[in-house]
Amino acid sequence: MIATLTTAALLSACGSSGSSTNSTSTTTPKRSTPTAILNTRHVALAIKQSILAERHIHAKVFCPKVVPQQKGRNFACIATIGTTKTPFAVTQQNSRGYVTYRAE
Repeated sequence: MIATLTTAALLSACGSSGSSTNSTSTTTPKRSTPTAILNTRHVALAIKQSILAERHIHAKVFCPKVVPQQKGRNFACIATIGTTKTPFAVTQQNSRGYVTYRAE
């Protein structure tokens, strides 16, 4: 069982941001800053490595593909070992990709 596994990981953003200005027009609508997308493949890998290091078990871990990178945002990943599925609660601790996760 993975129930006591809790850890944190520093993950880099896998999004891009850019800005465009138009100095010739004063009526151009204000563009919103694109939201960076969290690299959830790195989150899944970190969970997988934690399970292996703490339980010596190889697991498959699946996380949502698109999660906006935002402090305080929560989402879930699923670790699968054989036919057993264990959800992991993931919380973004800052807007730069630092997350914590724990088995539920």
